[in-house]
Amino acid sequence: MITLRQMSVAFLFHEEKVLLMEKPKNNSFVSGMVVPIGGHLEQHEMNTPKEACLREVEEETGLTSADLTGLELKYIILRIKETEIRLQYVYFSNVKHMIVRESEEGKLSWIDVKLADELNVTATTKYIFKHFSENKNSSEIYVGTMKSVGSEPEITWALLEDWENNKFSH
Repeated sequence: MITLRQMSVAFLFHEEKVLLMEKPKNNSFVSGMVVPIGGHLEQHEMNTPKEACLREVEEETGLTSADLTGLELKYIILRIKETEIRLQYVYFSNVKHMIVRESEEGKLSWIDVKLADELNVTATTKYIFKHFSENKNSSEIYVGTMKSVGSEPEITWALLEDWENNKFSH
């Protein structure tokens, strides 16, 4: 049986730094990996992934919506892992300051944006960084589907559009 797991994450920027979290080595989901801030949607958040993102950001960093500027959905990532379809909503935001609290979820670090993809990041994070760096000025939302090329992961990108109106107002 195919199941669905929905997640919502945020790439939080302050000038040329991005806030990432290194998950503990004993973590069951992304053990030892460096990931953006976020997590799974609660049952009552299934229709409001932005609310889930804000909840996760506050739980993991102490940052509230008042600390963020311009939280926008930039990517929706789809992948299948065994019998589970994983759907990830990816938001980007600037933050007003770099003050965060310690998290039980992992170690928080402000990383130079240019060095972020050299860390032990997930394939998804690597490809999001790459696509974003090539499309920084885009206000569009992109859908990425994970696939395998040989034995290496890759993402195929498509622009999310309202085909009936040839535009998407978000």
